[in-house]
Amino acid sequence: MSATRDLERRADQLSGAIYGTIIVAGLLAATGPDDDPEIWPTALWVLVTVVVFWLAHSWSLSIARRATGLTPGGGLGHSLAHHWPLVQAAFPPLAVMLLAALLGAKDETAILIAACSCVVLLGAWGFVVGMQEHDSLARIALTSVGCATLGLLLVVLKIVIH
Repeated sequence: MSATRDLERRADQLSGAIYGTIIVAGLLAATGPDDDPEIWPTALWVLVTVVVFWLAHSWSLSIARRATGLTPGGGLGHSLAHHWPLVQAAFPPLAVMLLAALLGAKDETAILIAACSCVVLLGAWGFVVGMQEHDSLARIALTSVGCATLGLLLVVLKIVIH
């Protein structure tokens, strides 16, 4: 595998992890006090939804590659394995949510804390990118804040709407 293809593969997997984090933030933001959310059904709902997104994304990419004559790497099985980071992205926020509940947070509060953890994770991705690019501290901070902004918007919408 060429160095460029390896970098493209890694970038695609990182994109899946970031996208998965945004999906989880959106799902957690969609829960509201009117719904009387509970930890375990919410965790299951988030996990099932992320798995469906992963399956749909992997399947559609596999079909598109077949339609265009590109089938290296084994088709659907390869695509599922390659895009697993989209599902893995759900684990840290769900762990934060469950830990918050174990520490005594009410269900709605634990869900909000998990949504906020998505913002932190997105900001961390920006920080890592800035560091890898050897940016100045100001540019690293700007990249980090930029990456966290979408998650932050989802959390603000959760608070404002609900």
